[in-house]
Amino acid sequence: MLPPILHFMPRVRNDINECLDFIARQPWGEPDDRKLDIERGISAICERPGANRPELYRPDTGIALRRSRTAQFVILYAYLPSKDPGLPSVVSIRAVKHVRVANVFAGVKEPTSNYGPNSSISKEIL
Repeated sequence: MLPPILHFMPRVRNDINECLDFIARQPWGEPDDRKLDIERGISAICERPGANRPELYRPDTGIALRRSRTAQFVILYAYLPSKDPGLPSVVSIRAVKHVRVANVFAGVKEPTSNYGPNSSISKEIL
């Protein structure tokens, strides 16, 4: 089995920076260690992308979001398995939130033009 293609939504970099900024403001904060936690969490998702069950289905795009907890963070992602064994699957990181957020799915929007069931990524990879 091929390793999945790792894709990041544009908001993810900002999410990670916000989480690390919050950690840095705490007296116990260790932002470099927490960044490593996030990186390890993403690596674990790529190793077993189907391990977490789909929790939120977006009917407008046909994508199901999954949640993975790593240290004090939640990583939201979509797993798009390949229908062809010769092609890689896709793991798309949608958001990274601190576990203290009341609803980690709030504000995570899907661009309908890029990742819907009729999109080019669906046709080429899936």
